[in-house]
Amino acid sequence: MPSPTYETQAERDAAAAAFGTELAELAAAAGLPLPAPDQLYWCGADFRGGLPRPAARGGSELPAPDAARIWWKHDGSAPHLSLSRGVVPLAMGDAPDLTEAVRAVSGWFAGADLTEIRRTAPFLHVQDWALAHERAPLDRVELEWRIRLQSFDHAWHREPDRVRDLWRAAFAQPRLRRLRPVSSHYVLWFSTKLLFPYENAGVAVEPHTDGTYRVRSHRGHRAVAAALPEPVTVATAAEAAALAAAVLPPEPR
Repeated sequence: MPSPTYETQAERDAAAAAFGTELAELAAAAGLPLPAPDQLYWCGADFRGGLPRPAARGGSELPAPDAARIWWKHDGSAPHLSLSRGVVPLAMGDAPDLTEAVRAVSGWFAGADLTEIRRTAPFLHVQDWALAHERAPLDRVELEWRIRLQSFDHAWHREPDRVRDLWRAAFAQPRLRRLRPVSSHYVLWFSTKLLFPYENAGVAVEPHTDGTYRVRSHRGHRAVAAALPEPVTVATAAEAAALAAAVLPPEPR
C-alpha cells in the first residue's frame, strides 16, 4: 500500500492531528500513560520528557531529558521507533505495530532503563555502547562515531552500503577514530575539534557508486597535500581508511 500524499499544508496538519489522536487512543485502550507529543507530523510524532534523569548526560555537560520518536508511513510498513537521552539515540528499531511502539515510549518515559527496554521491547536494537553510555557517558568523539554507525543499520532512512563500509573501516583505524567524523554528500572527512566550526584534519574519503573509494587532501591542507599530492582511488573501504590514516600529519606529543 503506497504512502498517502497530501497536496496542502492544511491536509498535512490535519493528518498530523489525526495521527496524534490515534496514538492517544491506542495508549488509552492499552491502559498506558503517554505524554502529549512535543511535535506531530503526518508520518510521525516526537516526544520529550520533563526533568532529566540525574545520571543521563547525553554526551554534554548538562543533564539531558528523555526523548522518543515514532515514524510511520501509513503504507503497511512497520512503525519505526527511536528512544533517546537528549540528542543521543540509544535504542531504535521497527515495532510490530503502533501499539507496541506506544508501549515502549510509555515505558521509557515511566523511567525504564535500557536493560528493561530491551526486555519489554525486544524489537528495539540496544547496543553495548548504549548500555555503557547509560551508566557513564562515553567520550564525546567516540559517541559521535557510535551514533552514526548505529544509524547505518537501524535508522529509518538507510544509507548505501558503501558509505556504511567506509565509516566502519575508518572507525577501525585508531588514528581516525580519535578524530571527530564529519560528512557531506557521503564524503567523510575529519576534524580535530568536536564542535562547529570544525578544524580540518586534512584528509577526505569519497565513496564512489562503483564501489571504489577516492582518498584526497581536504581543503588544501598542506601537510596532507605533500604526503598525497594527487587523489588516490582504491578498491576497498579498508584500504581507503588505512591510506587516510597514513597521510595524516604526526600527532602532537
